[in-house]
Amino acid sequence: MPPVDEVPTLLDRARQGDPLAFEELVRPHLSAIRRFALSFCRNPTDADDLAQDALIKAFRSFGTYDGRAALPTWLYTVARSTFLDSLRGRLVRARGREDEIDETASDSERPPEGLLEERQQAEQLWDAIRALPPRFRVPLLLSDVEGMSYADIAEVEGVPIGTVRSRISRARDQLANRLSRTSIAPQRSDKHAGTGADLASSNTQRRGAR
Repeated sequence: MPPVDEVPTLLDRARQGDPLAFEELVRPHLSAIRRFALSFCRNPTDADDLAQDALIKAFRSFGTYDGRAALPTWLYTVARSTFLDSLRGRLVRARGREDEIDETASDSERPPEGLLEERQQAEQLWDAIRALPPRFRVPLLLSDVEGMSYADIAEVEGVPIGTVRSRISRARDQLANRLSRTSIAPQRSDKHAGTGADLASSNTQRRGAR
């Protein structure tokens, strides 16, 4: 994060179209925007392109950022709009392969079997998330992966907090139902209890595997 006393100057410069100032402001949030993009397309290359599109849109419209919303919240709002436009316009390329093991690698270079199983489980979880309708997928991801408050999610979605709570609850129900048909179904009697932890864990596994 840039020093607090430099933020107002960076904001002014970014609003005037300074790309270096904008880059300094958004750098701490790049990984989160990319993870957000990965919930819309499986291929990391496509996700990078989608995140880049969102950042370009954010830069071009930064002059309209008035500071009433926190910068991460505003960025998520722009990213959400970009990603949904991409879905509606069928601009996301066909899903590609992700984290595929090199067939030519020697046995000694192959990841341990346990790591492969964890990676497979993480991919099953993310595939289940991507299968959710966007109105459920987005608040679930922002809550259980990015740790955003319901109030901030409501601002990103442009809906009341009660609607956010309802959508997250329904998303967890749908996710648990989808996972019940895989090998990573929650084992506890409360099917919601493990969902958020599973999401956070899979996010850690994805980053550790790269």
